[in-house]
Amino acid sequence: MEPNELHREILKTPHCPVMDPELVSVLTELCFQKEDIIPSDLLFVFGSNVKHKEIADMICDLLDNGIVQKVLITGGVANFGGSYYHHKPESESIFSFIPPKKYADKEIVLELLSKNTLENVTEARKIFSFDQVKSITFISHSYASTRAALSLKRFFPDVKLYCIPFPLPSDQPEFPVNRQLWSKSKYGQSLVLGEYLRLITYGKRGDFPIETIQALIDQVQEQLKLKDS
Repeated sequence: MEPNELHREILKTPHCPVMDPELVSVLTELCFQKEDIIPSDLLFVFGSNVKHKEIADMICDLLDNGIVQKVLITGGVANFGGSYYHHKPESESIFSFIPPKKYADKEIVLELLSKNTLENVTEARKIFSFDQVKSITFISHSYASTRAALSLKRFFPDVKLYCIPFPLPSDQPEFPVNRQLWSKSKYGQSLVLGEYLRLITYGKRGDFPIETIQALIDQVQEQLKLKDS
């Protein structure tokens, strides 16, 4: 199947209303985890179809600074439209920028089959033993970092989680999609509204424990209702 025949369950960038500071604030709290770099038993890297070298550089920095000794990079071949399409697993693309000889004493594992955030975790569990893992630092797209954290929390409820959110470029280079600047671009606003819709849809079907974010979801819904009234 060719990339243009593939479809997302929810539009990546749906149409969104004008966003006032109140809506921006609650969407920020809902979708974005704060950066927290603390030594951990494992670095879990969620798949990404963009910025592979930049993610690899982040991994190398964490290894060089002794933050982690074990790395699990996830991501297969994307299967949805509206994305940069590669016939190479995302994890392999990221790993291609990591010099293996330099880190021969580290454990770096690649997961090659997953096609979405939830599968990043479920497929990883098939190839890596988490029995001795008490703390995980994870790298994910910044706007999806809450969903990434909740996906890990579903399977590892007692593990301490630390986030390194990775900003995405927008249609305005000066306003990347991160916690601070996402609302400054139309692309960022639309991307984050789409993430809000994903949190509702995926949470309700049981992909992750939605009850932990239900209060924030309710606040967003209330703000959107006010705009419709």
